[in-house]
This record gives sequence, C-alpha cells and structure tokens, in this order.
Amino acid sequence: MTDVNIDENHRGSMDEGPLDQAEIDSRWRTAENLLQTRFGHDNLLPAQRKVIDRIFNGHNVLAVLPTGHGKSLCYQLPSQVLPGLTVVVSPLVSLMKDQCDSLARKGIQAVRIDQSISHDEFRDAWQAVRCGEAKLLYLAPERFFNERFLAQLGDRSISLLAIDEAHCMSQWGHHFRPDYLRLPELAERYRIAQTLALTATATPAVVRDIRGQFSIQPKNTVRLSTHRSNLRLICTPTPSDQRDQTLIERLGGSQTAKTYRAGSRRTSRSKRSRCPTLVYVTRRSTADQLAETLRDHGFSPLVYHAGLSAAQREDVQREFVESDDAILIGTIAFGMGVDKANIRRVIHYNPSQSIEAYSQEIGRGGRDGKPCECETLLVPEDQTALSNLAASDLPSDAALNSLIERLIGQPDRFYLALGKLGWEVNLSTPAVATILIRLQSLGYLRCLPMRYDTYRITPKYTNEKIVSESPPDLQAAIRAVLSSLAKGRRGFRVNLIEASRHHAMDREHLIEAIEQTAIAGFWNVESADSVHGYEWIKRINRPKSVVKSLRRHAFEQFERNTERVGQLMNFLECRRCLAIDLAEHFGHRRSRSCGRCTVCLGQGPFSNQIGPIESIGRSALGVLETVSRQHPDLFSDPVDQAKFLCGLSTPYFRRFRLFRDPGYGVCEDVPFQRVLATLAKHT
Repeated sequence: MTDVNIDENHRGSMDEGPLDQAEIDSRWRTAENLLQTRFGHDNLLPAQRKVIDRIFNGHNVLAVLPTGHGKSLCYQLPSQVLPGLTVVVSPLVSLMKDQCDSLARKGIQAVRIDQSISHDEFRDAWQAVRCGEAKLLYLAPERFFNERFLAQLGDRSISLLAIDEAHCMSQWGHHFRPDYLRLPELAERYRIAQTLALTATATPAVVRDIRGQFSIQPKNTVRLSTHRSNLRLICTPTPSDQRDQTLIERLGGSQTAKTYRAGSRRTSRSKRSRCPTLVYVTRRSTADQLAETLRDHGFSPLVYHAGLSAAQREDVQREFVESDDAILIGTIAFGMGVDKANIRRVIHYNPSQSIEAYSQEIGRGGRDGKPCECETLLVPEDQTALSNLAASDLPSDAALNSLIERLIGQPDRFYLALGKLGWEVNLSTPAVATILIRLQSLGYLRCLPMRYDTYRITPKYTNEKIVSESPPDLQAAIRAVLSSLAKGRRGFRVNLIEASRHHAMDREHLIEAIEQTAIAGFWNVESADSVHGYEWIKRINRPKSVVKSLRRHAFEQFERNTERVGQLMNFLECRRCLAIDLAEHFGHRRSRSCGRCTVCLGQGPFSNQIGPIESIGRSALGVLETVSRQHPDLFSDPVDQAKFLCGLSTPYFRRFRLFRDPGYGVCEDVPFQRVLATLAKHT
C-alpha cells in the first residue's frame, strides 16, 4: 500500500479497517456538529477528512499538507472528540498563542504552557487541564522533557500527541532540532494512545524517517502536493551591486536616496506596490542594513530577526498582520505560524537554505487563495555564504575530544548545563545537545528528564493554611519544602537536594508537592538553571574511536546541508517548469506545466556558476598566523581556523571578541570546504 496522494494526476484510495464502527460513527457525528457550531466550517477539505478519519480509527498518522491547507484543524477538531487530552508540540510560542486566542474566540478552551505566561495564567491553565475543561494543550518540545511536566500532568491521560513541524525530528529534514529527536520516547513514557505528525515540507526520505520513528503505516500517510497554484514562482538573475535597486523597483520606488534626503516629494505608489510584502534575507545584519536603505527611499519597513527581544518580535508580527500594505524584512526566524492570509508578495533578497525552506517560505504568501508573486533575486555569490552557514555548528576534533573527556569522568547518572558545557568546550548549545543524542543512538547514554537546580517559591498564604488545605498524601512533602525555604533576593529558594536528603523523600515526590500546590494557587513557583540528565548504558572505553565516529557523522550532516544549498541553486537555474521541479523534489507526480513561472514565460536557463578560486591567498594565511600567535590555544584545529577565516562564530571567538579582529571573515566569499582543504595542506 502506498501513500494517499492527492494531486492533479492521482486520487488515492485507502483500506479503512475501523476498530469499532459504532464508536467511529459517534465520533464523526460529534465532530461534524462541532465543525459547524464551533469552528464555523460547513465541510472539511478532503485531505483533512482523511487525516481525521484515520485518527478516529485509532491509527498513528502522518499528514504532509501545504502551508495554508488547515493542518491545525486536523488536531483541533479531534481534540474536542477524543476522551483524553490532546497535546500539541510546537516550536513557536507565537503560534501557540495565536491558536489559543483564535480558539477562545470560537468558544473552545485551549491552553499553552510557556515562559511568557503569568503565574495566574499558569494556575488557570493547569486547573483547566486537570478538570477536563481544556482538552487541548500546547507545549514547546523541551517542556515534555523536564521533571515539572509529569508532576503537573498528574493522572490526566493523553489521547493524542500532535507534532507540528514534524520534519524537525528527521536527520534528513531542513530544520533539524535536537529536542524533536526525543519525541518518540514520549509515547511510551506517557502512554500516549496516538500520534499525529504534521508538516508542509517532507521529502520522501523525511517521510520514511518519520514513519519509522512512530510506526506509521504507509496507508496512514496523507500527502498533498506541496505547491499551490496561486503562487507564481519567479527567479530574476541580479548582479550583486544592483540587488537593492531591483528590490526598490519591485516595491514601487524609483527615486534615489539622495533625492529623498533632499526632501523631494515622494513618488506615488502604484496599486501593485501597496500590498503586504515579505522580504527574506539570510543574516540579521542584512535585515538591518536593507531596512535602512529602504527608509532612505521613502519606505517604512518592519524588521524581524532573532536579535530582537520577544516583545519586539511580537510587536512587529502584530503590526504586520494588521497592516494592509506593510513591508516586512525577516530572516528565517519569521514565518512559521504567522496567520496572515493576504500576503501578496514574497521576495527572497537572499535565497533560501534549501528547497524545503523555500517551499515553506513562499507558502506564507497567498493563503487566502488569491495570487501571490514569489520572486527570488538570484545572485550566484550567495551560494557560498549559504553553504558556509552550514559549517557553523561543525565540531572540531579539539572540541569533541574536550567534550568526551568531560563525559568520561561523569558518574553513572549525571546532569549537565548544556550552555555552560558548550561554552567550555567551544560548541554551540544545539551542537552539544545533538552530540549527546547521537551518543544515545550509539548505545552509550540514556537521556533523563531535564531538571532545575533552582526553584523559587513565593507562598501566598500562611504555612498552616497551605498544609491544612492540601491533599493528605502531599502534606508531609509540603512541610518538607516549607521548612527548607531560604530567603533570597527574589522570593524564597529551596534546595531540593538538601530537602530530599534531610527529609528522606524522593525528589519526584517533592516536585509533585511543589507543582500541585502551585496549581492549587497556594504559592507561585519559578524554576531556573536547567540541567539535562543522562545515565550511562555502557562506558566509553575507546574515546578516539568515538570521536572519529562523531566527527564523521557531523561532517555527513554538513555535507548534506551543503547539498541542499546546491539543490536549491540548481532549482533556481530554471531549466524546466519550477512547479514540476518542486513537485518532483517532494516525491509528487506532476506532468502539466504551471504556465506562469519564469520558465513557462520563456526565460532561463540561468547560470549560477561562480568563478574558480584556486587559493585562499597568502594574506589570509598571514592573518591566521598572526591571530594564532596571539591565541595559540584557540587555533590548534583546522576547523576552528577555517571558521575564523570564513567569519563563522564560535563560543571561544565570542568570549575573546575575535569577531572584532580585522582578519575575521577575510575568506567569507570562499567555500568553507576549500578553506579547510587549503589549511590541511599547510598543517
């Protein structure tokens, strides 16, 4: 049995095999009533119906649906019908908040647990979950893996685990996230009945990977063609020094910055230019510089990137969503979960990092079904910058040796602050997390729930009232916590290790008492200083062999990311209909040309070839020799040397402010692999 594909050339059928038809029929009657009375829809789309039907039949399901096709309804509607709780794992706080607010307007109670909510919101959310009033709970993936969650959940059963952006859990996916790799553990730990994995961008390899992780049968995979016909795909070869002017012309401007500074009257904009426009760039610095350029030409762009505070990002997103003609310049940090249907233009000032990312980013446009022009300003030199970014988390042998050395000395069960550890061994936090999960897959480690070194408790009532009005089975633990409180600058701190030892109580029981008392509203709780737990399954007896294996795997990932960039640049050469190429990449069959893309309009093919670079030059080697003499301990490994020359940051470079060195990034226009190969010859 193959996937259920729905596109222009194929209509799939499926073998239903329901568990209990009477129960299935009852679920559907309830769902169809809710669909109209609460969700405001007369009918489901065919793909939505197929996904929900498989859920109601008790199966694990994979849904690969294009952006804007209503993936969220595939779990929101069943959540109100299934007997237990539906937990949605999402990587974005803004998405969780928007969906909860939208459901509230429909009279459906959904809650989210994240760092932005207040103590009162935390209490109300968990009370609603525990009593069954809220049947839909949104969480970030890391929330599942800490010691607080199990105590907060109590005996509430989970009927459905919905994993949004499920491609993040695949090693073949384009937005790989370490926390997502551990999600399959949850089904067993929390005895979750069913799993629904959702994504808009899954190649055949990613589909196979997700299926294997969650035992999803091919007949329970529902896939639609990724590309929507209302998106017009355009590629425009542009010299690097003319890219700004080309963008300005697309936005409806033509006057020079000098003219504007002189105070001349602003050129009137055409109707075509006055529409919501999303401009994607690769780097934060590019976003800020481009925004300044557009301001000089009379525009008022919004800027969104990870360098802004959470409050700033929320303000920018809200202003963009509410505007009818705003221009937003954003990095890849912007996009997922943005609920704006009328984006009429998506312009890639810099290309995406992969075809999957491109598909997801253009999918922000035209979600109302109306036309949207998606244009990439093609500058061949961008390929090097994109490929080099893939090397940012590439570990050096020196970093791997240092990490393994620290791990070998750990006891049978141990906890690590990954950020601190990464700072010490010169690896980013995600790189450390990925390596530790890789050691788990190799059979060396088992991951334990994350815990917190610091708990701050602020009682709202007297000790006597808190204890007397608490459940009898928790009163001894509550007394133990209260007697262990120490006055701090912010509330009272409790040392759980000391409390557990002094009162001869398990840490888990103390955590349960803390969380249940907070949910009851007797005190407020804050946790900080997270540490990740691990235990040895087998010890590392041959560290050199392990380092070699980890290095090989890391370079394979790097090469895979570089290949993705190459695939995208080949796609943008426009050798055949872009809609056909896009469909083929995601494993779909499409024979009919779109009639609207660059190729179908008679343009292309284009060349993305960059002139050969034979050597990084003696000056670059001289720069490296100078900085190595100043910091000999930081440049013992060719990977770190190449990162410095290519302008790729590391914890050590940030610690010693080497990004301010005049030689930092002198080879940013040279492929990282070439720099690394050249350095290896000179070692």
